[in-house]
Amino acid sequence: MRRISIGKNFLTLGFVILLLASNLGYAKTYYIDQNNASASDKNPGTADSPWLTISHAARKMTAGDTVQIRKGIYSESVTTVRKGNQQSGYIVFEGYPGERPVIDGKYVETSENGFIIGHSYIKLNGLVIRNWRGNGIWIEKAAHIEISDCEIHDVTYGIGVADGTHDFELNRVEVHHFDLYGFDASPSGGKSCYNGFFNDCIAHTGRDPSQNVDGFALGHGNQHGFVFNRCEAYGVSDGFDISARDTKLNRCAAHDCLNSGYKLWEDKIVLLNCLGYHNESSNVELDWDQQPGTVALWNCTFFDSGSYTIWVENGGDSLHMNNCILAGGNNSGLTFEQRDTNKYRGDYNIFHNDNPDRSINVGYEDEFSLEQIAAGVWRRYSGQDMHSLVVTSKTKLFVSPKNFDLHLTPTSLAIDGGISEGAPLVDFDGKRRDSSPDIGAFEYERGK
Repeated sequence: MRRISIGKNFLTLGFVILLLASNLGYAKTYYIDQNNASASDKNPGTADSPWLTISHAARKMTAGDTVQIRKGIYSESVTTVRKGNQQSGYIVFEGYPGERPVIDGKYVETSENGFIIGHSYIKLNGLVIRNWRGNGIWIEKAAHIEISDCEIHDVTYGIGVADGTHDFELNRVEVHHFDLYGFDASPSGGKSCYNGFFNDCIAHTGRDPSQNVDGFALGHGNQHGFVFNRCEAYGVSDGFDISARDTKLNRCAAHDCLNSGYKLWEDKIVLLNCLGYHNESSNVELDWDQQPGTVALWNCTFFDSGSYTIWVENGGDSLHMNNCILAGGNNSGLTFEQRDTNKYRGDYNIFHNDNPDRSINVGYEDEFSLEQIAAGVWRRYSGQDMHSLVVTSKTKLFVSPKNFDLHLTPTSLAIDGGISEGAPLVDFDGKRRDSSPDIGAFEYERGK
């Protein structure tokens, strides 16, 4: 009998196919439906014979499994039991298509947190989490976490990410009516967090904004690598409180905050196409963390602050600002706490202030009015803003300042006034910028 030789590559390929088939075969979809009279955790968890509780599903599911939760109010705290993995897939907890199940803590005494994630490769989709004395969602020592299309409200804390959690993503998550933070990532006594992505998330309406309530917070430590895309904060104390290096905020908005819109502490923080308006203290703060850092602002619009449009607390920090609009400040516009502007780099900006005599303030001694800026006094003093402009009327700059519509008027000086090198390719609304970009967050749409 002749021996048949099978090539090594063929054996390897066959093993991979067998492994994939095996993994796919074990991935299951389960169902939970408390409104089904026959629902029980003793059931097999099928659509016809569903489970009763989410906690039971957490104990039963393995990598690659999904549980779909029918509408209803589930009075239970849920804790993950095991992790998914890259090969077999995530463990997924999601609302049944078209339905929004509620995880409610009003009558739960055994835990202060609604959903506790302590394992990697976990997804939550389409859930409402409310009435918890602690966190709506608490995540620690985990990686590869995705939370999408969820709403968290009436909680002490919204979503807490802690102790080395990394490579996580939040999409279209809304947190409102909370006490201390909407979203927070911090070491919390453990390791630093990193590589977090926030897309189209909203944090609003602190139940008591005077209690230092943050919309989005990144705690101190060696945290890094965060990105915020199209996120919004309002009705809180500080909109974005950022203490993590290498953080980018793109097309974000912070408004109607009791303190500051953007409170920035760390190094290599970039704001692109961001809006800050009607914040009681400041639209932007560069707070001193005892270490020099750089903040870069590109094509941002900051309007109508109570005390400072932009406040630089310490001369050790660097502010780089291009293609930005600073307008409508009630008190002081661009403000340097110390008499030191050596680390400021700025150009192609527009300055306006409701208090025209304090459009730029250096150490509360050297103040520059709109008239002086237009005459070149600020340029000679700082060596910066060689191509920047001055506007004396905000109504000629924006479509409707009183309604906070900060799109540009057809005759606005901001149109084609920016520099293209380094400018973002699209504006706040996602419209593509042309080769001569406008100043500010919005690109004027010609022919509209």
